[in-house]
Amino acid sequence: MVLNLGSTSFKYKLFEICDEEKQVAEGGFENVGSAGTMSHMDAFAETEKELKAKGVLDSFESLDAVGYKAVHAGDVTGARVINDEILGIMEHYSVFAPAHNPVYIQVMKEMKERFPKLLQIGYFETSFHASIPEKRVLYGVPYEWKEKMGIRRYGFHGSSHSFMAWKMGKEAPECKKIISFHLGGSSSVCAIEDGESIASSMGATPQSGVFQNNRVGDIDMYCLPGLMKAYDGDWNQILKDLSSKGGLLGVSGISNDLRLIEAAANEGDARANLTLDAYVDNLVGYAGMFDAYLKGADALVFTGGIGKGSSLIRKRVCEELSYKGIVLDDEANEVGNEGRISKPESKIGVYIWKTNEELMVMRQCLKLLQ
Repeated sequence: MVLNLGSTSFKYKLFEICDEEKQVAEGGFENVGSAGTMSHMDAFAETEKELKAKGVLDSFESLDAVGYKAVHAGDVTGARVINDEILGIMEHYSVFAPAHNPVYIQVMKEMKERFPKLLQIGYFETSFHASIPEKRVLYGVPYEWKEKMGIRRYGFHGSSHSFMAWKMGKEAPECKKIISFHLGGSSSVCAIEDGESIASSMGATPQSGVFQNNRVGDIDMYCLPGLMKAYDGDWNQILKDLSSKGGLLGVSGISNDLRLIEAAANEGDARANLTLDAYVDNLVGYAGMFDAYLKGADALVFTGGIGKGSSLIRKRVCEELSYKGIVLDDEANEVGNEGRISKPESKIGVYIWKTNEELMVMRQCLKLLQ
């Protein structure tokens, strides 16, 4: 079973592996944790009841392992058995991923208490980006900060971007150099060469890079002294607002839901239009930089709620990159089915795929089990 946890969400997929990969169940709950009346462990217990009722699983005792789409453990990458050492590292990096790590740590600890014999495995979102060259993960800070405190670029959404690499290898193997857009509640761009990540828009934390739904994305840290004055030195409130009132919500003043922003833009709302312009510009800026790193991309791939759901964003991004010889099939783009949405004469292929992060986590957990 693979768990995908958010601060207010609980999602799972159950896999059975014999001669082939088979997903046998999936589900989830919203408004859990501090936002609701149900805890993450309550959701886990309800999941067990549902699976028993459907005859899919006798009990969690029959699981070989539970895997987590875990987020941040610094330089620790790959699938790891959850033990006190790994939990300690995750706790250290909770300051880098405050919306994610504490939830996973709490569930992992409670899971050990309730199911002491159940093997727990974490596969970290930074893992796919371990192949990024060191010159590209450095910040311009004292090198000791990287060595002693782990202050460097890591990259996230690794399970999704690795799925895009695998999917393109299967469906369009001629495309070796790929720019992957995972666009949704949080968004990131990744440069993939020969199936490996060579650059990510996200840095030390999932807060960074392009606009998020309500997270700030990139910001000049020298804005912080002015913010400290404006907030009377309330550092925690500054961080809270940067992570909850920024991004698409902050710029538009309308919503963190891009669909509502697009609707407002269609009705002539100036700030909604500016938000779309800025979001697309963010994406195109990273795409241009990553195209240079790749020495010329073969393909663009779009996934995530926005990447797969917004024909407008895909069209706008491709229009801005049309100088590269991209020729979008407007009808295919509007329909939005999986597969290629660029015309045959396009010098760069454009694709839409539905991601499957849990599948990639399962595969890494399976390797460890084997």
